[in-house]
Amino acid sequence: MAAPVPHPTDTLTESHWTEKRHGRITALCEEEVARTSGIRSMSHYSNGILDFTVMRHPRAPLSSLVTEAGDEDDNESLPTSRLLLCAQDLGAVLRPLGTGELMRTVVVNSRGGLWGGRARPGEFLAATTDLSTAVPDMDAAMNRLTTRIRTEIHSLPDEVLGGDEQARPHLASAGAATGPHVDFGIAAEPDSAYEAQLRDVWRTHVNTTDLHYAAYYRNWTLVCVGDVFDTDALGPRFMDVSVRTRRTAYRDLSRGLRGHVVRLTDALALVAPPVAGHAPVDRLVLDVQEGAVYVHWTAADSFLLGVTLDQRQVGNAERRLSGLTQAVSRIPLPR
Repeated sequence: MAAPVPHPTDTLTESHWTEKRHGRITALCEEEVARTSGIRSMSHYSNGILDFTVMRHPRAPLSSLVTEAGDEDDNESLPTSRLLLCAQDLGAVLRPLGTGELMRTVVVNSRGGLWGGRARPGEFLAATTDLSTAVPDMDAAMNRLTTRIRTEIHSLPDEVLGGDEQARPHLASAGAATGPHVDFGIAAEPDSAYEAQLRDVWRTHVNTTDLHYAAYYRNWTLVCVGDVFDTDALGPRFMDVSVRTRRTAYRDLSRGLRGHVVRLTDALALVAPPVAGHAPVDRLVLDVQEGAVYVHWTAADSFLLGVTLDQRQVGNAERRLSGLTQAVSRIPLPR
């Protein structure tokens, strides 16, 4: 099979860029953009300062929402610079959970997506795509690139961004003793049959291997939540942060999510303006050193938040949450 033909790229460097400090990293970024056609642009930051941007050539203009003065190339890093600020704030929110630093942030809508991640403290890479179908390729390419920079240039260990592709998913049987503990919030309908259906889908999706926690919110209010935090299998993961504290923290994260989503939506809209009638964001991934937090929207104000505490299972857990989201969407609301 013939190797893919590299796509033309443009590189814009800042005044402090030098071959000695940035040359090897720039070459790796140019290589990845050239071979990943879905990536529109990629930027590299050191301690919050832009170093360079590699761009696909040609590319469509950025959204008309861009108002900063400058030519198109100068503005290309605006979405990723805003993503960087959002990631810094979200990382501070997640840090008290005791699952490590935020390594990877992915935000997606029906027209495209943004990716941001750290190779090491102070070094941030970010990418954009204006093609919704290209998000998986962008995600895989940026995970691969960031890992190469981390391991080959900085001689640091692999942090398994996005999870281990060789990790096998597993689902405990619905009748197992390790089934999830399920509660209902004030937005749950007072209907025992509806609650029974929700309980059933939680027991067939939330498990001790990949998806450890899931909560469903409608109109930003809790409907249903379930987790397996009390199981013996997860006991060692709660030596520093108790089960009760972890449950409270994820509810607090959900309640405080709206402000972060507004800022993420603004950043994403510069590359991929939302479609009228659709949620401005379809999914958000916050990949930390020990697992990940995911948010999948069913409407502009309704979503499911999922959690895994196993870094190897990050990819499998999101696929499990996607299945749970679809199952919840199929349950009719009581009249």
